[in-house]
Amino acid sequence: MLQEKTRAETDRLGLSAGSFQSMNFVQSILAEEDEQSSRKKKRDFVHVLLMKKKTFVTVTDAGGNKKTGASAGCLEERKGRSRLSRYAAEATAEHVGRSARKMGVKSVVMKVKGTTYFRKKKKVILSWGEGFRGEGVRKKSPIMYIHDVTQLPHNGCRLPKKCRV
Repeated sequence: MLQEKTRAETDRLGLSAGSFQSMNFVQSILAEEDEQSSRKKKRDFVHVLLMKKKTFVTVTDAGGNKKTGASAGCLEERKGRSRLSRYAAEATAEHVGRSARKMGVKSVVMKVKGTTYFRKKKKVILSWGEGFRGEGVRKKSPIMYIHDVTQLPHNGCRLPKKCRV
């Protein structure tokens, strides 16, 4: 009954069986495009927050849900003032990189935030990749691109008037 109704509807609209095949072809192309776009959206994000005395590294999915993360205080060998050192940031990033590999992360986008100098940011990014690759030095890096999201004032707000004496 339903098939007869759809046939009558197609005859009324002047569509033949050949046009349905072309519609299916178009739908298959659209489905392939959706698959490609969903592959792009499946990237995970690595958020690195570098401050003067703290370092936070977090891995999230595209929706913002936390998968894994750590700070310099999570490391057993780093206690006291040694958590503030440059090495602590690298060790934290390497630790999170290893845990991300165990979770099955394929490709990531690095988002680095912090007013520290560039050398420290670079070392943290490289150590995360080192921890992710592990022993396989020849493996391709999972980092798709790196985005510095540090907030910078573009000359800031207008200053108040100076008092004239």
